[in-house]
Amino acid sequence: MFVGDQRVTEATLDGYVDAEMDSYFEQGATLADVSYGDSRQKAAFIVLFSELGEAMGLEAPDTNDAADDFEARYIEAAAYYDEIASAAEPRAMTEAESEALNAAVGNDQNLLQRAVEGWLSAQQLTDQQLAEFNMAAQSDPAVLQEVVQLWGEQQAGFADDLNGYIAEYDIAVNPRYGALDISPLVGVFEVEVPQR
Repeated sequence: MFVGDQRVTEATLDGYVDAEMDSYFEQGATLADVSYGDSRQKAAFIVLFSELGEAMGLEAPDTNDAADDFEARYIEAAAYYDEIASAAEPRAMTEAESEALNAAVGNDQNLLQRAVEGWLSAQQLTDQQLAEFNMAAQSDPAVLQEVVQLWGEQQAGFADDLNGYIAEYDIAVNPRYGALDISPLVGVFEVEVPQR
């Protein structure tokens, strides 16, 4: 994997994958229960955001309590991901993006909940305002539709930023790790990491 002038070796990524697999097997999992491909994607995603945050000069989170190097990477990646996401400027979604988002939310109650919770956490509402929102959302379905659109606009801006960072920091991943889509919402916004 390449992020800016940093090169993460296959041995490093594979070491993280092997350690995760070993922990699954120690807990009684069998080969049929695990997916090396999923673990490779997860490791690549985590390392990519860890490296990107460092390349951008973001403030490193405290990783002193991490059990190992991979957990430290995970803590870094999560903190950097959240910081990059919260800095994104919303943009109007295209009609196709809006339709894809509505279809995705209509088929996935968890995604609807994630969208509403994501929007609410960004609003920093008082308890009174939150209660008023909940009352309005229960009596008028259009309230949730509007919230989903506003959340989608934030994700659209985040996706644009990620595409910009891929170009700016010349991010690429070994084809061995498969197509890596780091979109905030796969299937709605495309943020695919080039292979090299």
